[in-house]
Amino acid sequence: MKVLVRILLILAIILTVIFYSDQTVQETDLLKAPGSTGQALPQENMLPPKGEDSVPRPKTGLSTLVGQNTTSLVKSFGEPNRIDPSAFGYDWWVYNQNFDSYMLVGVQGNHINQIYIAGAILDATPFQVGQSIDDLYRFTIIESEITVQIESSVYTFTINDVDMKNRLLVKFDGLFAQIYVDEEDQEVEAIRFTNPRTLVLHQPYEMTYKGDYLAPVVPSTKQQKSINESNNRQIFELTNVYRARHFVDPVELEESLEIVASKHSEDMAMQNYFSHESPDFGDLEDRLTETQLDYDSAGENIAANYYDSAEVVQGWLNSADHRKVLLEDDFSHLGVGTFGKYYTQNFVKLKKRSHIDQ
Repeated sequence: MKVLVRILLILAIILTVIFYSDQTVQETDLLKAPGSTGQALPQENMLPPKGEDSVPRPKTGLSTLVGQNTTSLVKSFGEPNRIDPSAFGYDWWVYNQNFDSYMLVGVQGNHINQIYIAGAILDATPFQVGQSIDDLYRFTIIESEITVQIESSVYTFTINDVDMKNRLLVKFDGLFAQIYVDEEDQEVEAIRFTNPRTLVLHQPYEMTYKGDYLAPVVPSTKQQKSINESNNRQIFELTNVYRARHFVDPVELEESLEIVASKHSEDMAMQNYFSHESPDFGDLEDRLTETQLDYDSAGENIAANYYDSAEVVQGWLNSADHRKVLLEDDFSHLGVGTFGKYYTQNFVKLKKRSHIDQ
């Protein structure tokens, strides 16, 4: 009898170990936006850009829509699938019919101030999603310092070594292109065409200036809630765009995960910390207990200080351990949580239910 009890006890211990070891939880390094500290430095001895510094604007492709009325956009692509607010006073017109034609169009009033192109079949002339970095450098002038003039004010962006690898800035006449590169695949992942004012408002790189400092109006609490929800949707969609491009199955939205992710981002912002482990709510495994989801594995990406959803997903893609979570084939569901400039992704692989459970 004692032998039987011992055997049962050993079996119980083994099963417990197997159960908990099966629930693998991945927590990544802490990721903060590179380049911009959010603190621009004034300089009195800055010179305006020289006219010969600019390359003529492209005459074809989506970049030609920047500066135009939205009528041209609707004529070519129809009404947007959704309109999202941004933290910079303009709206995002979201075109998300499929992964290959995904784009976000910034609209201020009735005019287009930028276009973010993530779809591989869209015309991003003179660039293209999927273009090799070697091909890009062969036909593009890449500089580490670029000056922008808006009326009498001058702004200079310094593109650091990290940005030169995966987030290039190209200057055209009255237009700028941010080229997002996948460092591992050495290919263009996305392109953002933007007007000068929007580039300065975003302040995506280290910046010095002479004249007026441009800053967005701080949103109200109600507006910020809508902006957070907007970022959640866009991060979820862009995650699937990138997963599809890397031949990984898309994840499904899980509302309970979104609640957990949102609470963590809010907790980090309100308590002024940046970590996978909350002082009050513990690590990811602890926080997932409230979802009551039956999962095999889970993963969490967090980030801070990125100015919008496109930037943060690009940051995760170019960080080795975040990329592993972002493109993990086993994960089946995702919840995204944004609070200001704090971002959280919670992935899980849900256990398959047996016919008996059903």
